[in-house]
Amino acid sequence: MTIAFADPTPRWVPFATAGAIVAVVWGTSVWQNLEFGFATKFAAGLTVFLLILILLQGRLFWRDSVALVTAEGQQFEAQTSTWVGSGRSVGFAPHETSNWVAKAKSGTKELSSVSFVAKDVPLELSFLSPKAVDLDALSQMQPIFFAALKRDYPTLKSI
Repeated sequence: MTIAFADPTPRWVPFATAGAIVAVVWGTSVWQNLEFGFATKFAAGLTVFLLILILLQGRLFWRDSVALVTAEGQQFEAQTSTWVGSGRSVGFAPHETSNWVAKAKSGTKELSSVSFVAKDVPLELSFLSPKAVDLDALSQMQPIFFAALKRDYPTLKSI
């Protein structure tokens, strides 16, 4: 299997942020002379609440954000992003895709993302800072669209 596109999720970021928030809230509570037990219970409740939010955000908000696209001949598999666990996996062939749309960064001529539908599942490839892009492999999904994309965004290159 060839990796056609990879934009892995930095999974540690939301947990580090939640940890910093809880530490600051707990430290501020103790600093403001709130009861130590109350501050600790409140921080524990906040931790649980933030972890639930992180899980829901990774599952619900990023439903269409693609972390990895692999190619083997004319068969492709896209895996969606998530904070915890593995995302959804959608296998498809080029003829099972539609609604290809390229979006530019606001106010620039740089490519921001490419969205499409594969087997009635909306998917989006973010080109803001991908780790791997194989334009030749991606072009096999929709040759005419990617030829126009290369023409419209001349700075777009394989990584």
